[in-house]
Amino acid sequence: MPDRPALAPSPPPAPRAGRGGSRRPAAGAGRDYVIGVMTMDVEGKDSAPFRRLVEAATRALDRDISQALGVRVDLLAFEGPHLTPAAGAYAPLDFLQIGMTEKLERGVHFLLIVTEVDLAASTLSYTLALPSQLTNVGVVSTKRLAPSFWGDDPDEGLAERRLTSLLLHTFGHLLNLNHAPSPTNVMYDFAGVDDLDGMDSFTESQRAHMRRALPREAHERTSTHRVRFTLETLVRDWRSIAAAVARANPFRLVTRLPTMITAALSVLILLFFTPDMWDVASTVELYQLVAFSVVAVAGSTIVLYRAFAFGGVLGRGRRLAESTVVTSAATALCLALTMALLFAIFAGSTYLGVVTVFPRKLMETWPTVDPAVRPIDHVKLSLFVAALGVLAGSLGGRADSADLVRGVLFVDEET
Repeated sequence: MPDRPALAPSPPPAPRAGRGGSRRPAAGAGRDYVIGVMTMDVEGKDSAPFRRLVEAATRALDRDISQALGVRVDLLAFEGPHLTPAAGAYAPLDFLQIGMTEKLERGVHFLLIVTEVDLAASTLSYTLALPSQLTNVGVVSTKRLAPSFWGDDPDEGLAERRLTSLLLHTFGHLLNLNHAPSPTNVMYDFAGVDDLDGMDSFTESQRAHMRRALPREAHERTSTHRVRFTLETLVRDWRSIAAAVARANPFRLVTRLPTMITAALSVLILLFFTPDMWDVASTVELYQLVAFSVVAVAGSTIVLYRAFAFGGVLGRGRRLAESTVVTSAATALCLALTMALLFAIFAGSTYLGVVTVFPRKLMETWPTVDPAVRPIDHVKLSLFVAALGVLAGSLGGRADSADLVRGVLFVDEET
């Protein structure tokens, strides 16, 4: 992509909401995919410089990608809400949840929310942008883009170029572009605001990747036939769902559930030294414990899904969106795999404890039916204790930080 030309003197695109906020591109139009750039004035300030900055960056964004990808860029506006900051910054996931609803209501395929307030980060001192490929929503902050924020002379043109680069970088993540090593590439893994100044180009291979990914990632279909539409979407978009689960990574999600693990381990230790558990190991059939384990994993998944998922959103016309199905399915599958992983860890730990540290004499005397000294008895005990541990832990896991868990499920990176 060549250097950006000077801004055209034409007026900025007007905010579009349509009646009831619902609008779809016309069927068969040359630019069937729509990227919404939505301003969100959180603190209720009527900031003319903020609006001018976003309008200029939106025009530049439209020039940079509309012809190359065959998309349309629309400028939208959302007044409010009045969110509560924590330690001077706002939670990006609050914007993301609003964006999921507004993307459906505004009839756009991708939504880039631009706000003038600082965004909090879990691992960094602050974040400039938060892309979520699973939801097709990105959140961008202009708070630190102006040179005057850092004590330099005001420069609206520089702030606009920085915001345009940041919008392009975030949109690139929504289309699953990886970081590039060149500091002049839009997808450069930048460290500071100054790095945005030179990020002004895509490679031809990146453009080709975006053109291929666009129809696959847009998830634009809607339907009122919810059951049939859900099943069709699960079959059609299984690759996107699997990719979202891989990005979230159940192994990483486990580390965001310390309360659940603590509650589960407390139950495991208590049950491990309870004689009644050894009676179960010597009397219950293996298939019964396998079935109970499956129910335990499913039940714990449902509990955590209700606690951490954003939930399904229907449009005002009672239409179910493809992106809603994909998001819900990926969230449920990732939580299920996480619960299965924890179950395997608990079962393996219990079995290891039985065969290494538990006295054989107690294995022979604690059960009231038969001695539980066979390997199959140990396996059955491990399954039963692990299943109860996962169930108990899921109840405690509801107290874990929703922002941390949702950050793993829905956010690709903190930029």
